[in-house]
Amino acid sequence: MLDVGYAYVKARADGDELKWVQGLSKQGLTLTTEFIGHCLILAFEPSSVQHILVKNFENYPKGPAFHKAFFPFMGTGIFNADGAAWKNQRALARPHFQVTEYKGAAHIETQINQVFGILDKSIAAGEVIDAQDLWSRYTIDTATGFLFGDCINALDVPQSKFVSAFNYTQKVCGWKIRLCDYQSLVPAKEFPQKVKDMDEVLMPIVDAAIAKEIKRHSEARDGEENEHKNDNLLVHFLNSVDENGQPFDRIYLRDMLMNFLLAGRDTSTNLLTFMCYNLGKHPEVMERVRQEIFSVVGRDRKPDHEDIKKLKFLKQVINETLRLYPAVPFNIKTCLEDDVLPNGYFIPKGSLVVHSSYVTHRMKEYWGEDAEEFDPDRWGPERVKSVRPFMFFPFHAGPRICLGQNFAYNQAMNTMTRLLQKYTWTVVEGFEPKPESDITMYSRNGMQIIFDKYEA
Repeated sequence: MLDVGYAYVKARADGDELKWVQGLSKQGLTLTTEFIGHCLILAFEPSSVQHILVKNFENYPKGPAFHKAFFPFMGTGIFNADGAAWKNQRALARPHFQVTEYKGAAHIETQINQVFGILDKSIAAGEVIDAQDLWSRYTIDTATGFLFGDCINALDVPQSKFVSAFNYTQKVCGWKIRLCDYQSLVPAKEFPQKVKDMDEVLMPIVDAAIAKEIKRHSEARDGEENEHKNDNLLVHFLNSVDENGQPFDRIYLRDMLMNFLLAGRDTSTNLLTFMCYNLGKHPEVMERVRQEIFSVVGRDRKPDHEDIKKLKFLKQVINETLRLYPAVPFNIKTCLEDDVLPNGYFIPKGSLVVHSSYVTHRMKEYWGEDAEEFDPDRWGPERVKSVRPFMFFPFHAGPRICLGQNFAYNQAMNTMTRLLQKYTWTVVEGFEPKPESDITMYSRNGMQIIFDKYEA
């Protein structure tokens, strides 16, 4: 059997990874190949994805190669955990996301006004904006405020050391997981310093939260009234215990924050970036969304939760963006025991199993001849009926489905509503993004956008 490792690594190095894997799907809905000495199964069929993520979930953990690649960056946090540790962290985090998912509108207002200031300056200067960089800094600020109760103010610093380190470590870890047993070959000279750069921001936040909780408990013992509120995820974990019944130590808390920050920032960055691209390339769609916003919310008012529920076409645009540009385009699992997929395909124990939302979301077998085209109307009341289970899974699925998916939708809808009330934009002529993935999807060459004030 031909080992495709070299061809894959070359495609990734050339920035063609997504299209290369998509090309493999033309050879079949389920494929077996050798990959750097490992048996690799590629499963693109919706029923296979459902089997792996839901019906036989326990047989497909992240696995040791994944843990090894991401431990220096993510530690033992939820993204890099299996078993009891994963279950405990998820159970602890779930109520926080359920309670707070619709606080986003008020929470983003400070940051969205900062974005308006940046856009106004760029318009006055006639500058092109890298929307990916802008939304990356915006979402890291909204995410740190939501998760830590303490925004890191990346929007104030165009060349944020934290953001740079965050991006670098993802790239290194992305290469490591792809090289399986040869992770040591990945150049990573700057990796320890980049982790240190991030910890210089995160650890003081953790230590301050610990000190605050110690003080609160001390005051409570002294009889002082002190209402206890788990008003952010960090405080919530501080007042909880791990899977062994022990309090979380500061390193565990740091790992937890890093993991949730990855999910909270990158999902929203990807969505907002490619929404800007899609709307900029399709001005007629942008105008339809804008008119819906004016009809439901108005030209100046901030949207509330009831408004957001009424913005049906905006939700369709979001879904179509997630279909074409899912935040996590690939996912890799390790098969614990011999298994058989619903289509009869045998999966040997120890195999690496890859499913891809990017590939499945673009397959003509399921989406029609226009599968590669941006068409929000495919999510309209009638056509959406043809979307079968597991044809569309941008937030993963099953027990590991993204906890913050509703928060991500809410933030995107609030942000785009506020943006379209004030601005219009186009993609720079001749510019085409080059999507690729380390852990999450991004555009290798940024997202070159020209903004302008909207005038009716």
